[in-house]
Amino acid sequence: MSTGVGIWRCRPCGTGYFPERLLCSRCHGHDFVPDRVAEGVVEEITVIRHVLGQTDWAPRRLASVRTVNGPRITVGLRDESGPGTLIELFEEGNAPFGAAKPVP
Repeated sequence: MSTGVGIWRCRPCGTGYFPERLLCSRCHGHDFVPDRVAEGVVEEITVIRHVLGQTDWAPRRLASVRTVNGPRITVGLRDESGPGTLIELFEEGNAPFGAAKPVP
């Protein structure tokens, strides 16, 4: 598990993208650099209850997350976070996930 989620930033204008793009929609640049975003706010949630052909499937929660200084991304939720919750982002393998940010 790695901290944050990998995104790509347009070098000329700084716009963040996930997944990587060939052309920036803001400045039409084509030079991107890797970056990471560590947190975001849950905007919407959905639950995948079944998948055709799968056995022993458990429901999985997905969330649309507006990242801090980055793009809106879809992540798997590892807890019961709801809309408006600030979550920490991380990767397991190549997949983005999130869980509620601990209160200090």
